[in-house]
Amino acid sequence: MKRNLFRIIGILLACTGVMMLSASQHISSRFDARPAIAAMTRRGIINDRESWQRIRKQTDNGRQITSVTQLSRLLQRANRHSFAVSSIKQVEHHQLPRLVRNQRLNIINVPAFFSQQRPVQKRYWQRLQTLLKQASPASQLILNFAGNTGGLAEPMIAGLAAIIPNGTLYTGLDNHDRTFPRTLHHGHLSNNLGQEALTFQPPKPLHFKHITVIVGEQTASAAEITLMALKRNPHVTLVGHPTAGYTSLNSGVYLNTGAAAVLTVGTLKSTVKIHGQQFFNNQPLIPDVTTLYQPLAPARTGHHQQSGQLDPDFISELQTIARSHDS
Repeated sequence: MKRNLFRIIGILLACTGVMMLSASQHISSRFDARPAIAAMTRRGIINDRESWQRIRKQTDNGRQITSVTQLSRLLQRANRHSFAVSSIKQVEHHQLPRLVRNQRLNIINVPAFFSQQRPVQKRYWQRLQTLLKQASPASQLILNFAGNTGGLAEPMIAGLAAIIPNGTLYTGLDNHDRTFPRTLHHGHLSNNLGQEALTFQPPKPLHFKHITVIVGEQTASAAEITLMALKRNPHVTLVGHPTAGYTSLNSGVYLNTGAAAVLTVGTLKSTVKIHGQQFFNNQPLIPDVTTLYQPLAPARTGHHQQSGQLDPDFISELQTIARSHDS
């Protein structure tokens, strides 16, 4: 968490499953964190209950919490995937998927995305559907999730529905181990532990002999959930380095000042095992093929930051992998 502050902030501002929050909530000048503390106590995935009870006692169940920053820090002590923001607008991220050509490889970038506006979501998934259709009927498909820090899984899954089999994508488990399967069936994505249902025009299924998905330490949250859905396709191979490990489900609570608390309310069961693992509680996804080089190139401004561009040495490794698929 401490080794790369920039990366962690990016993940926290694009985490999965933020509940669609109504802008019509009452706004008050005095910050009240009690609803967040109560909801986390009742529904949250809390890793250390004794520590959380001390936090509740020390803050008088949230009455002594005076700022969003303080609340966010306390929520993260309960679960690393939980946090708070002063406005839901802080997590807005509208970058669209795009096709790039890198050293003779055609790669579809699948970026982080969050918006509450359905038309904006629709632009994202329709762009991704179009790029997949344009890539067909090639035998190989390369998707880049290396810089995808999360946001909403729904538009990502809808955009990739042409290569995701219908059925149970994954299962959420609440803090009482009750199960909540999330299914995809002919353009309908069911709701699941704070994640909303979505209905879209189902694309025609596309068939690629090899689907390579680039992953790395910035791949987080909604991106990791989308990877679980993708891995149900037996032609999908994860390539790169282990993901960030925000494999859990979040739900949002609006606070009286317009702030939002994003609370971790579910662990995950993958429909298929990923590197031998099926149950996840903020553990990383281990790629099928671990590369020597990190997918993202280091930035010139600092050793611990990354540029967002694929590393040339990683691309060379990826070319070797692609050639092996062709042989």
